[in-house]
Amino acid sequence: MVFLDIHTHKAQQEECRAILCCGTSYTPDTSISVGVHPWDVDSRWQERFDAVKKFAGAGNVTAIGECGIDKLRCNGTIEEQIAAFRAHAILAEEMHKPLIIHCVKGFDETIALHREIAGSQAWIIHGFRGKPQQAAQLVRAGFHISIGELFNPESVRAIPTDKLFIESDESTKPIAEIYKAIADARGCSTEELAHRMFENATACGIAI
Repeated sequence: MVFLDIHTHKAQQEECRAILCCGTSYTPDTSISVGVHPWDVDSRWQERFDAVKKFAGAGNVTAIGECGIDKLRCNGTIEEQIAAFRAHAILAEEMHKPLIIHCVKGFDETIALHREIAGSQAWIIHGFRGKPQQAAQLVRAGFHISIGELFNPESVRAIPTDKLFIESDESTKPIAEIYKAIADARGCSTEELAHRMFENATACGIAI
């Protein structure tokens, strides 16, 4: 069985097809995402973003990000984080690639920006651990939600299958174990869940 890992920071596992998050660097010969993490946003964020724009059109760049808002960890201002986030969202539209989003305490701003951009590319909240009510709000607003090793079981059950993705992020657990835990929480088989994640990727135009 092959698993889709929508967001990871480690080398690809044998039984997995993954999007490796490379930040502002470039790695050939594997599916990657590029972006300026909100922790790295400060008054000079545009210089880092120039590197992202340089690589964004490469064929193996599958997604833009991770980018977003983190109100608990800011090297710059929230206004700078929002400006950088907006630039990534516009780039994702221009490149016709999905957006991988890091969001901590910034969901209101993220939803507002999604309405402002009103684009056609998938916006994927990565590493979601929130409550089912918040998950439902994000789904209604048009977001996809990616779940990793740590999750709220009620939220996992509340997310429609066609809005769900699964990731390893920085977890040391094999992706198969993460899939099994999520499948158990949803009351389905691991095989069914793995199949649906590839269907979701295809529906979002994610080529891995």
